[in-house]
Amino acid sequence: MMRLETQDILNITRKQIAGIFKMEPVELKFVNDFQGEQYLLTNDKLHLSNQHYWAKVMDCVFDSHVRPVLMCEVLYFLRNEFLESDIKLMFSYDFAEGADGAAAASAEICFNDSPELQPEEIAELIDFALTLQDKQWFEELTAKYKQLTVR
Repeated sequence: MMRLETQDILNITRKQIAGIFKMEPVELKFVNDFQGEQYLLTNDKLHLSNQHYWAKVMDCVFDSHVRPVLMCEVLYFLRNEFLESDIKLMFSYDFAEGADGAAAASAEICFNDSPELQPEEIAELIDFALTLQDKQWFEELTAKYKQLTVR
């Protein structure tokens, strides 16, 4: 599992937006205009997760205009960056200091990286690891091969 914090998520979002829209964002800023979502507030804190895919979480400022960024878009950007993964995205807003609540984002990324390979396929990868002179990968593959072939 890998954990991303606020700055990591902002960097990936900026990169993905620039690539998709062919425009470099001037700024990404968190928004806190959750008028219809007051019921989500708990002790001056608001927590959003994957199930709040509809929530506007940021504004993307370009030279000529501002566009909203939704939770589902941030999830999409992260999935583009981390293929074959399950992502749990969280945004937290702390309104204890007033209406301009401090915002933070985090993501837990779990990779589906344990494919079921046959011994022949692992043997081919062992040869490839030898060619690359990747000792760690060679040892991992050899252990897996032995595990599958010794019975």
